[in-house]
Amino acid sequence: MEEDQEWVKQVLGGDPHAFAHLVNKYKYRVCSLLVRMGNSPEDAEDFAQTAFVNAYKSLQQYDASRPFSAWLNKIAINCCLQAWRTAQKKNPIVPFQESMKAHTNYENPESFYLAREKQNEIFAVMGELASHYRIVLTLRYFEELSYQEIAETMQVPVTTVQVHLYRAKKKLRELMGKRGELHEMC
Repeated sequence: MEEDQEWVKQVLGGDPHAFAHLVNKYKYRVCSLLVRMGNSPEDAEDFAQTAFVNAYKSLQQYDASRPFSAWLNKIAINCCLQAWRTAQKKNPIVPFQESMKAHTNYENPESFYLAREKQNEIFAVMGELASHYRIVLTLRYFEELSYQEIAETMQVPVTTVQVHLYRAKKKLRELMGKRGELHEMC
């Protein structure tokens, strides 16, 4: 955290090359977050680039008492949400695209395939959730952030994060149950 603040000080002191260090440090993390929120890799790269430009422009507003990564994640999430809002105005249905690659070694191809199918089903159902539920689920279970880190990223109280996670998991279970009933009927 102190290292990031040192780089920020250098940028604010007039060294534009110092920001490149922050971009290199966080670009994969930000893109990963945006992909896990349901964006295609190409869209995630575009949103990440916009987020870094916005971060650079508003760097003087950064509060050094907070983690730089949380501040940057919030900017990236806002870029994504703004794009979703714009897309929904043009087309009310925003597809939730397959976005994760399997990271775990599996015993055999069949277990990999079954795990992948379950993962795709979860991502499809997550696409039906409200964006704030998608965000808290992504930050908690894919980015593995603590409740406090999520609260800092979303700029909400920890209790709000807890409530959103509870409701998101409840809704996810409900939707998964409905899909299970549909699969049994077919």
